[in-house]
Amino acid sequence: MDNIEDKYKAALAYIKELELEISRLRALLGHTKEEGETTPFPEKSSPEVAASVAQSNVHQYSTVDDKLALYKSYFRGREDVYPIRWSNKQGKSGYSPACANEWTAVCEKPRVKCSVCKHQSFLPLSTEVLSAHLDARQDRTIGIYPMLPDETCWLLAMDFDKRDWKQDVTAVMEQCSNHVEIIIL
Repeated sequence: MDNIEDKYKAALAYIKELELEISRLRALLGHTKEEGETTPFPEKSSPEVAASVAQSNVHQYSTVDDKLALYKSYFRGREDVYPIRWSNKQGKSGYSPACANEWTAVCEKPRVKCSVCKHQSFLPLSTEVLSAHLDARQDRTIGIYPMLPDETCWLLAMDFDKRDWKQDVTAVMEQCSNHVEIIIL
């Protein structure tokens, strides 16, 4: 029993050290813990936790809803429609909007593109769809449309390679530092 109690006390001490380190790092970055911000180990999910999840510490013991909210805060895009990856027998592949009428009697594929189909019934990106995708329960890969209808977006995905990739990254970061908050995962 003493061994378990010692381990428990050591774990609590380690958590306290981590919390102090987080506070120190936040101070270095100019971030302070705001009132109402969740603690590193929330007891259960609540609307307040979901609202502040981007500022909180989501961890392995967090609820699925909290983890999904954090994921959605980083990868934000259109919620009224999402793409599904397809591939054909000729080896061609791409993405098309998820549609409730796909391959039904009214679907005009492949003659008509989904974007101009008069029977389009695009499906919204729901928590269930996203959860199934991340849990690998879905047999098709989904994506997001990052450009919103008002032509704004919340994320950029960039691929840096070749010999000068470090210089390219530095140039982009210098340009972005004055215009956007960069979150590096």
